[in-house]
Formats: sequence, C-alpha cells, structure tokens
Amino acid sequence: MVGERLGYLTLFLRTETGALTNAGRIQSNGIDIMTSNNSWPRVCDWNNDGRKDLLVGQEGIGLPCNVFVYLNQGADSAPVFADSTPILVNGIPINSYRCAPVAQDLDLDGRKDLVLGEWYSSVRFYRNVGTDSNPVFTGFVNLVPPDPDSFLNGNPPRLCFADWDGDTRQDMITCDYYGSVFLRRNITPTGVDERWPVAGGRCPVIGWGPNPVTDEARFDIALERPGPVRVSVFGADGRVIATPFQGSARAGNLRVTWRPDALVPTGVYLVSIRVGATCRTRQIQVLR
Repeated sequence: MVGERLGYLTLFLRTETGALTNAGRIQSNGIDIMTSNNSWPRVCDWNNDGRKDLLVGQEGIGLPCNVFVYLNQGADSAPVFADSTPILVNGIPINSYRCAPVAQDLDLDGRKDLVLGEWYSSVRFYRNVGTDSNPVFTGFVNLVPPDPDSFLNGNPPRLCFADWDGDTRQDMITCDYYGSVFLRRNITPTGVDERWPVAGGRCPVIGWGPNPVTDEARFDIALERPGPVRVSVFGADGRVIATPFQGSARAGNLRVTWRPDALVPTGVYLVSIRVGATCRTRQIQVLR
C-alpha cells in the first residue's frame, strides 16, 4: 500500500470466493490519495452522519501535520471523499510524527475520542470536549509513556481496544516494533466515578439504584440551574445500549428511570450521567 517514500491508499474488495481483488486507489475529489511512508488508515464515522469516513495518520516528516480525516460525501456503501481536513488540538494541527490513529469513546461519555500510537513508542489519549459529531481536542495524556531508547512498544504502536477480561473496562492491545502483541489491562478501580475530571465541578447526582437492577433503575439528579442532561447506558463492548434521557432539564430535582428490555441480558453495565460539562459514571448490574 505504501511505497518506500510515498504511496497510495488502495482499496481491495472481497470476491464471492473469499479472495481479495485490487479495486483501485482511493480518491479524494477525484484524485488518488497520496500518503507518506508509515501511513496508517482507519475507517470510522467521524462526524456521526451514518457514513464511513477515513482517518489517516502518516509519517509527518517535512509535512505541516500528520493526522487527517477524509469526510464521506457519498453513500455509506459507496464512499466519495472530500478534501482532507487536519485534526486540530487547541486549534493547531497535530504535529507528532508517525501516528497510528484510533477513534474510540475511551472514557464512555458518549463522544468519540482520539488515541494515537506515536513516534516515540507512546500512546496518547486526546479527550473529546466537543460533541460526538464535531470532536474538539485541547490536549492529551500519555496512556503509555514515551520510550525513545528501545521503542519496544512500537514505532508507532499499532493498537486497538476491547473488553478482554469481561469486566466492562476497555483494555489495550498493541503490537511492538518487533511484531510481539501485548495486552495492557485497564485497572481503573471499581467505584471511581470521575475517571476523567472535567471543568464545572462535581456532577450533582444524588441517587443511583437499585443495584443490582431487576426491574427498573432510578437516577436522581439535583439541578441548580437549567441545562443539558444526558444519561447513557453502555454495554461491555463500549457501545451505547440505551439513552434513558437526553435533552434540556429545568432547575430542581430530575428523576430518570431505565427499564432494561428483554434484549438486555444479565450482566454488568456502565451508566454515564452528564450534566453540562460534568460527568459521572458507575457500574450497575442487571439480574434476570
């Protein structure tokens, strides 16, 4: 896919026999997309419009930035990509070499975040402080610290996230520079409500329960002023399975209820309650 210095993004299609056939180069505005060496594509719905977009990290050496998104202006089954748009942090294009990007709602607040395997073998987490359809990033934290001496985590780390051990937390799987595959378990302590502190103070949740849930869960929120509220329930794979409440609420006490339907099996789920810029999460168990 990528040549010695420059290369093209190439599309392969699976035939009826299961074999892959070269379907041609992927284009933007009718022109073949050309990337630098060590490029890394990801398919995701970046702007939440139900159509697959293309997220690309590339070498970045000698280029103004190295993480782009190509928005799909065609259909989900027949993508047509517009010009590339650089991913911005504090209004400035990302300037970190050789990035392998992943779009993932890692803090389970209902908004996709950006995770980068990066040049110095580190893994960077950029928390989305905008919306799911219009991500906004202001900074990053290292999930894996830089290792500029040995690069054993990869250069860059190729990574993905999954609930590997069934505890509802997203674990990290990476490939290192020499081809080894590593599992990094998420060991966030159970019961920690605000794993990613945000501006605006504590989320005014005054009641959760019952836990475990057999019929109906109730969440009581005390609002000092009117504002947006969103209550989301996530499954073990990190996907939203229910949104009991999303909208503007008046000042005062708000009770939100969730009755798990027959498609929700016995298990552990994560409930996220966001009020304005604050968010709390808690595990809740469903018993049938």
